Amino acid sequence: MGFENDIFIGYAPSSGNDNLITTGWAQKFSKYLTLLMNRLSDKSPRFLMHDDLRVRQSVLGETAGNLFASTAVFVVILSPEYAKSKSYVKELEDLHNWLNSDKSEIGKKHRIFKVFTQPMLNEEQPECLKNELSYNFYEINRFNKKPVTFDLDGVNGPDEKFWSKLVDLAYDITDVLADLSEDPQEKKPLKDCPAVFLAETTFDLTESRDMLKRELQYLGYRVLPVLPVPEEADKAKQAIEQCLKQSVMTIHLVGSWYGEFIKNSKFSLIDFQIKTVKDFLDSKENKQKPNQIIWIPNDIKPTDQRQALYLKRLKRDEAQYLTEIIETPFEVFKTILNTRLNELTNPQGKPAAEKNKLYIIFEKASAGKMAEYIDVMRSKGFSILEQNGTGEEFFPLSRHIENLLAADAVLIYKGDSTMDWLNSKIRDLVKSPGFGKSKPFRAVEIISNRKTADKSLLFLKNVPVNWDDEINHDVINHFLDHLGKK
Repeated sequence: MGFENDIFIGYAPSSGNDNLITTGWAQKFSKYLTLLMNRLSDKSPRFLMHDDLRVRQSVLGETAGNLFASTAVFVVILSPEYAKSKSYVKELEDLHNWLNSDKSEIGKKHRIFKVFTQPMLNEEQPECLKNELSYNFYEINRFNKKPVTFDLDGVNGPDEKFWSKLVDLAYDITDVLADLSEDPQEKKPLKDCPAVFLAETTFDLTESRDMLKRELQYLGYRVLPVLPVPEEADKAKQAIEQCLKQSVMTIHLVGSWYGEFIKNSKFSLIDFQIKTVKDFLDSKENKQKPNQIIWIPNDIKPTDQRQALYLKRLKRDEAQYLTEIIETPFEVFKTILNTRLNELTNPQGKPAAEKNKLYIIFEKASAGKMAEYIDVMRSKGFSILEQNGTGEEFFPLSRHIENLLAADAVLIYKGDSTMDWLNSKIRDLVKSPGFGKSKPFRAVEIISNRKTADKSLLFLKNVPVNWDDEINHDVINHFLDHLGKK
């Protein structure tokens, strides 16, 4: 089915000071989402703003149903102020009712994405949207516990946390758009991908969970649950068990807080999820059982006696068959997790690196400039591994890891990319043994007009690392000659 509009951005009418502030945020949010979606797709997604919908209704006499029918996915912005707008809530109810009236396969897709600018209790949300996917564009201040909406008006634009959350939303929207597409090339057989259950966590580890979810998805895993775990115990148990039947692993991040109690239970949601998995693993009825990994930060400081006792009990009782408790820094944990998942999903092992296989890492904008140098390297007998520059995502992480494992040397060209981008690629080199790399790289060449302050390079033991300010034929030839002598 073709759509006139790919993405609808919903927000309340601009009336009242609070709504004006939130509407200003919504419009800036829409601008940044548009920029990001354009970067993720070779096709520029078509947006329908809520103000445009209202104009088309009032001036052109178009019906909301017809406009909804011509739109693929819906991003609705919610805040305590917006929830007080009766006209906005009515529009959301109409949207929900219209989508539910569609009994086709398209009508069964999760096409609504909730964006929260402030916390909202379940009972404060419009009833029609309580079970939809949500994304929190705010953080809780660790000192006074007050919520702070991500600032979009900084001198240098939005901060990194906003971009990280927006990337999550953009990728999820991209997946749904691909699923709805009539083009078979864009469809992804997600049901064939291995699934992991990534348990919900407390607010102090939300950012770590988001980061881990992002990396798991890039590696090709389905991350469950798709929808939030229900707040009532019996329904939560059913939802979790349904996820466990599909999963090869369950992952739990346990932080400094015990968390909120789940309804009709004496356990917090964190405790309840771990207990439900334990009961599932102990049950003789369940033949296929996932492995369970529980991560506790190595520098954790419990906020109260209850959490201190819970952590003590967890370490004492939960480490058993199929369950592993890991207390390490987060980056180390991710490396261990990758190793465990590789062991489960790819037991035959990883290919060893071959001599003269050179992995070239750069962003899509540098592809034209790199082409002539890649030809030079090939002419000197090197087999070149590079990113896929077709209509697919230019830098899929699963292929990136495969290339790290297969290569015996790496060249990173920074170009106009950010230092954060460069640092992340250097950290991937450090983490490569955790991905399954058995031999160190023969050499690494980094071409950047600025050297990193990141300390990750200290962990590239016994690997020669060369730095050059700019790329040219002399630099490339010197690097290749260096490799030829090793």
